[in-house]
Amino acid sequence: MRGLLLLINTLLLLESTENKEYDKLNQHEKNIIDKAIEEANERHGKNKHIDFDSILSTNYDKGMINVLLKPTSCDKARLFVHRKDCEIQMKATPQVSCVECHGSMSCFLLREQEKVHQILVTY
Repeated sequence: MRGLLLLINTLLLLESTENKEYDKLNQHEKNIIDKAIEEANERHGKNKHIDFDSILSTNYDKGMINVLLKPTSCDKARLFVHRKDCEIQMKATPQVSCVECHGSMSCFLLREQEKVHQILVTY
């Protein structure tokens, strides 16, 4: 249990320190984030568009990136891409963590930390 609390605290700290604007990311990162946005909206999106909030962690040696996606002020639409016109709703749910590694994408609700941790440990 203590390890899980440490992981959650680490993720929250990383969330606050690695928040980058989407437009400042390189094209490879944007492609991964767009893929995560699509999967998160298809699997977890309800009424609101889920969009990029921050990069939680990266390991470029292993080809891994973990991003945080959050609901926005925009209604869900058929086109699942980053939308500049949508404002992130900081405390709204669902919040989704997506891990991409070597072309494989896994997205889980942020509250499912054990699943996210298992993916990160596997890579």
